[in-house]
Amino acid sequence: MKKTLLLFIAWIMLSPSATSSQNQEPLKILALSKTEGYHHGVIPQSLVTLGEMGQKNKWEITATEDSMMLMSSILKNIDVVIFLHTTGNILGSPQQKALKDFVTNGGGLVTLHSGTITENDWPWFVEAVGAIFTGHPPTQEGTLIIEDRDHPATSHFPDSMWITTDEWYSFDRNPRKDVNVLISINEDSYDVGDNRWFDGAEQRMGDHPLVWTKTVGQGRVFQTALGHEHALYKDSLFLKHLEGAILWAGKRK
Repeated sequence: MKKTLLLFIAWIMLSPSATSSQNQEPLKILALSKTEGYHHGVIPQSLVTLGEMGQKNKWEITATEDSMMLMSSILKNIDVVIFLHTTGNILGSPQQKALKDFVTNGGGLVTLHSGTITENDWPWFVEAVGAIFTGHPPTQEGTLIIEDRDHPATSHFPDSMWITTDEWYSFDRNPRKDVNVLISINEDSYDVGDNRWFDGAEQRMGDHPLVWTKTVGQGRVFQTALGHEHALYKDSLFLKHLEGAILWAGKRK
């Protein structure tokens, strides 16, 4: 069953004086969690976390599994589209055109964890997101390198290294020359060569970005491969990372 849920419209409950003090309209977000491949078990938790984040920031969030929501008549009232653990070819041609127009005309796109497993047959999307997923070892601890500590999604990190546990994706290319890399991973800090689930995949990249940004037309694309593990949605460092990504994509920071 297709499901669409308006999670929070907290701004409606604000008094006029409180609203005017904001000096800007609340951020309007469409979060799509449709899958045509692997369905991540963390989707419900990430939706709850996004809802709590939206309530705190007075965002208006529409969460849906219905890709038909990506139409120009809806997107014209949206600031940021979040692909939340999406997988597979989930968009028809009209939805692809609407999303492309939305981003190139100034909208924000955030792909959480599995954007690189989404719409791999659509060249524009692959170019916008920056790479295609090839494989990952089992979940394990790894050492992340915070390369850009001035970005809203990374400025909160206390130093340039973050040791945490997640599912570490590898990609078919190194996107560095085309994007602004925020976070990469030290491949010597985990067993990058364990490709038991992706036979034949070359998971060692050497220089291994995981989080990056890109300007596409007038819009902003934020791609983070982080977010597979449930525990991250209770981790303040990850939550501030996600919050900063959304604010940046929505041109609020």
